[in-house]
Amino acid sequence: MTVARTLARRHVGAVEDFVEGEFKVFDLGGRPVGVVKTDQGFFAIRNRCPHQGADICGGTVTGTMVASEPFEYDYSEQTLVVACPWHRWEFALDTGESFGRVTNKRLVTYAVEVEDGNVYVMMKGGRTP
Repeated sequence: MTVARTLARRHVGAVEDFVEGEFKVFDLGGRPVGVVKTDQGFFAIRNRCPHQGADICGGTVTGTMVASEPFEYDYSEQTLVVACPWHRWEFALDTGESFGRVTNKRLVTYAVEVEDGNVYVMMKGGRTP
């Protein structure tokens, strides 16, 4: 028998309830999940830094320095990161990967849907046979 996982759609508020660049943290299924509005859309992450467990949603959402040529870096807002408030490690908001490959650990990310002015986070739900 194959067991499939379904996604539960969790309503977290209206678009206008969110301030750009500031996380709002919700308890979704017993997990603390931060949702942030950016000029590139909405992102959702588990509020736990994979490095040492800090509340990562207390960090800063920004662009970051990217290599443009050998030994040369430019600031870019194409890749949005959240910087951990404890050690400033940066993680990409879209993939959860460590920016600059500081670690192989990554943030837990969730899909976000916006429909009719409402924001939803997609969470793993129950199992269906």
